[in-house]
This record gives sequence, structure tokens and C-alpha cells, in this order.
Amino acid sequence: MRTVKWAALLGATLALAACDVIRVPGDGRTPPDPRPVIPPGAPGPPPPMVPVDDPWGEEDETPTVPDTDTETPPVEDDEPVVSPPPPPPPLPIKFEYYGPGDLISGTGAGLIDDTIYAPDMLFPIRTAPTRPQSMVYRPGGAVGGDQCDATNYSIAWRDNFCEKRSKTRNTPLCPTNKVHQGQDLRVGTAADCLTLRSQPKSERGIHEAIAVEDGIIQHIGTYSVQLKGTETGNLYSYLHLNMQRLDVAALQVVSAGDRIGFISNDFGSTPTTFHLHFEIKSAVEGQGIIHVPPYTSLVAAYERREEGRGELVEDDTVAIASVPIIVDATLLVE
Repeated sequence: MRTVKWAALLGATLALAACDVIRVPGDGRTPPDPRPVIPPGAPGPPPPMVPVDDPWGEEDETPTVPDTDTETPPVEDDEPVVSPPPPPPPLPIKFEYYGPGDLISGTGAGLIDDTIYAPDMLFPIRTAPTRPQSMVYRPGGAVGGDQCDATNYSIAWRDNFCEKRSKTRNTPLCPTNKVHQGQDLRVGTAADCLTLRSQPKSERGIHEAIAVEDGIIQHIGTYSVQLKGTETGNLYSYLHLNMQRLDVAALQVVSAGDRIGFISNDFGSTPTTFHLHFEIKSAVEGQGIIHVPPYTSLVAAYERREEGRGELVEDDTVAIASVPIIVDATLLVE
């Protein structure tokens, strides 16, 4: 009987030791982690009894995958940074010009047309400084004065296509009839003008007129040479050259830049100034082959020749003038 009591007492003591996990409220001890210990190689913790979003806090351990569509790849430290080249400096201003159709006040109704009818042509004067302007309504023309006046060689360029004339020379592009069908170009300097005046007529020649395009010399008249361009089909007319010093003949094939002749004032028996009258006839839809304004083509070609640019200037006049310039109609020549 005593043996049984001792055995019972021993069992109770061992049971008390095994129940050490039992915490009496207020005894200050922290209970152990209730989650079961996972032995090595086990597949992982058992699922929780109640569903939760993240039972073991695993979301914080998920690696972040970079968004390759939006993130910029890292730049290597030794990769050189290439800056864009600076813009080229602007071309120098080489001349000033009034806009197309801006004629001298009172000289007719100009055509405001920015079209470049011969975009690739050469300038018709090889090297000399040139100032397109009116030959009739400037000193030395119908308004009087001397053509070698220095003011003729220091002014801005000016269109004179559609300038009024006495003879019936028309083009459907001009607002009125009896008009100037080309552009007059004053060439060289006032000193050159005086030199030409001193030379015998048959020898006159300082400044060269050249072919503006590859082509063929289609016609030579009393005071005109006509070139037909191979590439464009344009007809280019050169008037008032020294017809005794031409370098071309009818039906001769020429290349752009070939010399045609020298600037003079040949006009049959009619007097005119030293200048080149330059015309372009081109195919225009609905109109056929007609005279077109050469002015903007000349501006572009001169810029290429001079490797510079023109500066557009304005004045207080309009293309259609209200007060005409009164001159002797018989003097309204080319």
C-alpha cells in the first residue's frame, strides 16, 4: 500500500514538471511561440486555421522586379556623355531687297508672288555685284538724270516685273496690260558704268553673263539670246548684251556657267541703259508657257552665289500705287 502511494507521488511530481508550460496568471513569464517547430527538410508551416492575407509576413520578402518599360537603364560610370553639336552660325547678310511685287510707287501694279520658278538656276551674272531695279523709273531712265549716278548702285533690290510700259507686252500673271515682262539688273559699280560709256560700242564688256542652266541656245535675235533649259524646259532670255561679243551661236549646247556674252546696252536703234534684262518663260498649269516673275528666283540664286542671305526691307508704299509718275510714254522702253 505504501509502495503505491510513493509511486503516485512520484508520478504527480513528474507530471508537474512536464506541465511547466502552464503559466499562472501574474507569474511574469512569457509563453513560448505556439507555432510548431519545423524540423529541417520539412515542407513548411501548416496552413493557418483561419484564412489571412499574409500569415507569416512573407510579402516583405518578395523581391521587387524593375519595370523595364519605364525605368532608364543605369549609365555606366565610364560611358562618355555626348552633347549635340551647336547649330551653325547664320549666314551673313549680303544684300537688301524689297518683297516681290513691291514696285516703285506710281509705276504700276506688281505681282505679289513668292514662287521660285527656277529653284536651281545659277545667277546670270558670274561675279559682279548686281542690283535688280527699274531702268525706266530711276536716274538715267524716263525720269531723267544720269544712269551712272552713284545712288543707282547703293539701293536695295526692287522688283519691276509688271512695271507699266507703252507697248503691248502682256502676261496673264500681271494685273494690268502693257507691262514689263522680265527683271532689269544693274551690274557692277558707278565706276564700271563710266568705263563702259568710254569704251567703243563693239568692245564694251566688263561683266560676264552666263548660262543659268544646262541647255541649248534656241534663238539669237537683234538684241536678245534665248536659252532653253534641258532639265526644266524653261526659256531664259538675255537682252541688251554686246551682240558683237557673244560667245554662243544658235543651236549651240551649253552647260550651266558657260559664258554667253557681256553686259552692254544693245537695243537696236533705241537707247537704253547698261543693264541685263532677264526673262523666264515657264509652263504654268492652265496658262501654258508664259512669262513668269524672275525676281524670287534671282534672290535665291544670288544668295547661293554669295554664300549669304538677303534681308527683306519694307517701305511705306504699296504695290498698286495711287499716284502715277508722269513721264513721256515714248521713253517707256525696256
